[in-house]
Amino acid sequence: MRPLITIVVMVASFWLVYSDLYGQSCLDNFTKGMPNFVLELNDSVSNGATFLTSPNLDRVRDCLSACCRVPACNLALVEQDPGHDDIIKSCFLLNCVYKQEFVCKFVRKEGFVNYVTLDVNGKYMQRWEEKEGEDDPPIARVSRDVKTQPNQEVTLSGIESWDKEGIEKYEWSLISGDPDVVYEQGADQPAYLQVSNLLQGQYVFELVVTDTAGQQSSATVTISVLTKEETEEYCHSPKKVGKCRGSFTRWWYNPEVNECEEFVFGGCMPNHNNYVRKEDCRQTCINSNEHTDGHGSGKGRRLQPVCDGKCLRTQYRCADGCCIDAALQCDDTPDCTDSSDELSCENYDKEFRKLQELDVPNNKARCVELPDTGPCRAAFSRWYFDPLTKKCMGFTYGGCMGNRNNFVHEHDCEDFCRGISERDIFGANKENPSAQEASSGSAEVAIAVFLGICILVVLAVIGYCCMKKKRSNRKPQANANNTVVHPTEDMEHLVYNRTTKPV
Repeated sequence: MRPLITIVVMVASFWLVYSDLYGQSCLDNFTKGMPNFVLELNDSVSNGATFLTSPNLDRVRDCLSACCRVPACNLALVEQDPGHDDIIKSCFLLNCVYKQEFVCKFVRKEGFVNYVTLDVNGKYMQRWEEKEGEDDPPIARVSRDVKTQPNQEVTLSGIESWDKEGIEKYEWSLISGDPDVVYEQGADQPAYLQVSNLLQGQYVFELVVTDTAGQQSSATVTISVLTKEETEEYCHSPKKVGKCRGSFTRWWYNPEVNECEEFVFGGCMPNHNNYVRKEDCRQTCINSNEHTDGHGSGKGRRLQPVCDGKCLRTQYRCADGCCIDAALQCDDTPDCTDSSDELSCENYDKEFRKLQELDVPNNKARCVELPDTGPCRAAFSRWYFDPLTKKCMGFTYGGCMGNRNNFVHEHDCEDFCRGISERDIFGANKENPSAQEASSGSAEVAIAVFLGICILVVLAVIGYCCMKKKRSNRKPQANANNTVVHPTEDMEHLVYNRTTKPV
């Protein structure tokens, strides 16, 4: 039996190493830790970021593993335990992407480290770049992704694209979608694109901007024309304040009056009928009753749980392993068959308050934001702070929206942002010697151990099979009286060799 037990132990070791490798693959999905920055919660949630949870964990790798399991998580913020590299005091998980834009804001503060998923870091995080030469390439910026109803007109904008010397040319093109869609670029305002004849489905448009030096940059925007089922989710779901007790202005579509209305959002667990801007809400839902059965129940679409054991990152896993849309969790209506989606909901507010109560320094995060002209078409002279040059520079503001790195007077800009430098840019594209690895272990070491265990398992199986075959081929021996003695007839007189398996 002992060789068999040895094999079982080795196989168990195999699975332990495999699970460690799986954990490592999760950790490899994150950037190196960005130290000494803490989330500016109010600005982040006001811009569309969503607080997800704050699990009670002790190690960095456990916090990142939790982020891998939580739907929509792309930022793990950890508060370090002084004197211990991998021991943490707090773990906060957030979704920092809203309408294909990274909306979390940060300020410098020692003792905190942030980990961002690689896909979000590479795709959505626009940064200041310091390049050799006096003229950097332009930065193409387009409207946030749009959801709308069939046959509605949509205006896409690239007016927020940026270059210090100015944009020379805007070129729009359809990358994918129904070719019968109609789109027209204004001759006098080429930064804008009017799109019509939209049918259900997705349309991807690309904007290429060229600066005065002939350098180019591009960006894409997606228009999603909703189906009846999607309209039920994005327009006819009931207003959901959520379980957290923050105070953030949001908009929801009320199908009974065919209008978007303001409400106070608590800060966590939103459903799909939740918009940062009234314009986004109206573009998505106005006249949506014409494209759904009935006239807006106000209950949204509720599907039966899917129990195939394969929950997506946009789904909540019930206690019984089934999956539901994550937006349905903690909405006072059980959707899991075991009602687990409505359990422990009050804990979210306790966790949210932990993040609210962090001591955040005076907020100068606005000083490192990229200059933003906004989508409107007026022309006002304003000033923004450039953390690379540590100077305030002039730019033209369109008159609405934009961001807060926007000052009417140069001296106001200089006074407010004094002391800010490139060190205050979250995720600056530079080698950071203090950046922390996501784990204390090494993937290479784990792989070596994994291969070693595999070899031992194979050798043990081969040895066991050979010994078993040798035993089965052994012939019974005759005694002096020519009687056959079988090995099992006199077990107490046999000498047990622990290197073989008894038959």
